[in-house]
Amino acid sequence: MSVLKKTVCLILLIFFVVIKSVAQKTEKFYDIKWKACKPNVARFYSVTTKTDSGYFRKDYFIKERRLKMAGNYLDSVNELKNGRFSFYYANGVLESSGRYAQNKKEGLWLSFHSNGSVRDSTVYADGNPIGKSLSWYSNGYPHDSISLNADRSGLKFSWFDNGVVGEAGRYSPGMKQDGRWKYFHKNGIVSSIELYDKSKLVSRQYFNDKGELTPDTANTDRRAQFAGGDEAWLKYISKKIYFPDGYKIANGDIATVVVTFTVNENGTIENVITTDPFDKRFDEIAEEVVRKSPGWIPAMEHNRKIKQVFHQPIVFSNYKE
Repeated sequence: MSVLKKTVCLILLIFFVVIKSVAQKTEKFYDIKWKACKPNVARFYSVTTKTDSGYFRKDYFIKERRLKMAGNYLDSVNELKNGRFSFYYANGVLESSGRYAQNKKEGLWLSFHSNGSVRDSTVYADGNPIGKSLSWYSNGYPHDSISLNADRSGLKFSWFDNGVVGEAGRYSPGMKQDGRWKYFHKNGIVSSIELYDKSKLVSRQYFNDKGELTPDTANTDRRAQFAGGDEAWLKYISKKIYFPDGYKIANGDIATVVVTFTVNENGTIENVITTDPFDKRFDEIAEEVVRKSPGWIPAMEHNRKIKQVFHQPIVFSNYKE
């Protein structure tokens, strides 16, 4: 074979290898709501690569140039998870990691707080927790301890972030609440004694934080709420946020930041972090507005105040009225 023919063959081989490589990769861009969009307004970038066993996908925070998720799928449209998955915070800290089998969690899954401390350790079988499951607060105190048998009967204990017990009870097969469950105020006083029959509430007694029996046993559960409700909360945000001076957004005048925060048992805001950032200047403004929020009405569950986590999109607009 002549040198020319060898060169032509080599060029064709390289060409087909490149074409095949491109054909096996799919790139997509998404906005803050994970809707497909054009690259110039995207917040997330995704690339899926065909492998011998399926499809390997990686999602990235575009501005931070950091990995958000990596995992294996069986299908090209990325609906059937199968294999190892890892999820990350925008600051690069691992959020959770584990394995899926046919879209169901399998084996050990670990999750972490944004400061890197362990949040949860749970073993799954066919998508359900099994064995010993443990979780912790970001300060290192235990949050929950659940022990389950093969039939998913077992025991549960939980604590407040000051180490005081929060609840205790047992599960019958199928992880159904059964028998007497006790719940506590954060000061250690019993808040509720509830009797269950296979997750059906049979009776309950309520006690105030001094240990006194409360005659009224009507359901007291509620979500945490800003004084005046959701409308007042959004109004507070809109009045406090501002567009950074001299900042111009390419291809638009709107920026959205998602802030995650906790309303504690006293109605105070804590653990404020930006989970979907846009730009450092916007992120800091959004966090400060949330952090300086007036007190909330705390959440209630089983006749005691509890923490509640919120994920709040905050929209900045440069439109002039």
